[in-house]
Amino acid sequence: MSAGEPYGACRPKLHHTGSIRPDVLYQRQRHSPDRLNNSQRRTYDLLRSTLMSTSRNLLLVERELTDALSASRSTVRAVLQQLAREGLVTREPKNGTRATGSLLLPIDELKTMAQLSSEPSPPVESRTIECRPVGCPPLVRDRLRLPVDWNVLMIESLMMHDGLTIGLTVGYIAVSEDQSCGIDVEGQDVISILERQLGIRIGPSRTTVGAVAADEQTADLIGVDVGAPLIWLEDVIEDQNGQPRALSQLRLRGDRIAFSATARRTT
Repeated sequence: MSAGEPYGACRPKLHHTGSIRPDVLYQRQRHSPDRLNNSQRRTYDLLRSTLMSTSRNLLLVERELTDALSASRSTVRAVLQQLAREGLVTREPKNGTRATGSLLLPIDELKTMAQLSSEPSPPVESRTIECRPVGCPPLVRDRLRLPVDWNVLMIESLMMHDGLTIGLTVGYIAVSEDQSCGIDVEGQDVISILERQLGIRIGPSRTTVGAVAADEQTADLIGVDVGAPLIWLEDVIEDQNGQPRALSQLRLRGDRIAFSATARRTT
C-alpha cells in the first residue's frame, strides 16, 4: 500500500488472461446491445432442450432462432455447428438445418421398450446379444436380497430407435431353477419378462443416474467414439411386496437421450 492510499483499500487481483478477471472477460465477450441473452452456453442449453421434444426433420431457421433465443446470429450459428458435430441436427446445402430427432424418456415411470415412444416417433426395440444363467454372484444376490437357492438370468441387449443404436442394457433377473429354462428373451426387455413370462406384479423401482465415458467395447457396440459421454442408469425393480426381482443397468448415448420427470416440493 503506497503512502496516501486509504487504509483498507485494495487492488483487484491480476489474472493470466490479459490481466482481466474471467467474469469480466466473459461479460465483454457475450455483450450484444440488441440480444439480451447472448451467451453461447445458454443458447446451446435452451436450444438443445427444445430439440429433445421436437419432431425429426424440423427446419431450424437462423433468423428465427436469433429472435426466439435473444442471441446474435453468430452465436446461433456457432451453436448449430456444435449441435451438428454432436449429431443433433443436420446441415446441408439447399436443405437447411434440420433436427435429427431424439428420445425423451420418462424417468419417473417404469415402461417397457414398446411403451417408451409414442406416435409419431418410431418405436424403441430391443435386440438381444447375450443371454445366459450366471448362477448367483454374491454382489447381485445381496442387491436383490435373494434366497440361497435362487439364480440370476443375465440378458444383454442393444436398444434401437429409428434404425440407430442408442444404448446398451444389461438385466439381472432373479429366477427359480424351474423358471430359468422357459423364458423367451428375444426382443423382450426386463419389465416384459417379469410381467408377461414370470407373472410378477411390479411395484416401485429405485433409480440411480450418472455419467460414464464409453469404453472400447461399448463404443463398438453402440457406434460412438471411445470416451464419448454416456448416461448410466440403474433400476432396482421390486415386486408389489417390496422384494427386488431385477437389477437393470443401461448405458445410453448422451447425444440421443434425455429424461423427463415430474418433481414435487415436499414440506
